Amino acid sequence: MPSFEIRAPGPNDIDAIVDLSRELLQFYGVTPPLPRPDMIRKLKSALNGDRKTVELLLAMDGDEPLGMVAFSEIYAVAICRNSLFIQDIFVTKRARGLGVGLALMRALAEVALQRGAFQIDWTADSWNEEARRFYEGMATLLKAEKIFYRLAGGNLRQFLDGARDPAIAAK
Repeated sequence: MPSFEIRAPGPNDIDAIVDLSRELLQFYGVTPPLPRPDMIRKLKSALNGDRKTVELLLAMDGDEPLGMVAFSEIYAVAICRNSLFIQDIFVTKRARGLGVGLALMRALAEVALQRGAFQIDWTADSWNEEARRFYEGMATLLKAEKIFYRLAGGNLRQFLDGARDPAIAAK
């Protein structure tokens, strides 16, 4: 069983983050949308730019990445409190079942408490039974009454084009 640490990424961890991201995409059967050098450039900007758009915690066994949780801090207007939203939590195939995911979630819970965040939210794919079992083993509250929506890619453009159409806006 590997020993590992959970920590925020440093400047030399970008390759580990790209490796984890590419394995995550492979898990979902998705071809990386960008070549590796472009992923490195974009991730550096997202993690370290003037407008930091995502934060990460890494699970590392020495120089080997075992997993990550990518999250953002958001402000919940209705309850006037900060919360964290998990974009992705991923553990490499080799490290599954070794406590890496639980360690990442515990570290994120510590971040939430340190920042005074009221809650941590995330989604799970309905087909991913392994992830759902993992989440159900924690003290989570399943919000089954919520439906997850997304505007992305072509749908985003279609929405904007349709929003300008008075016939669609009137519906």
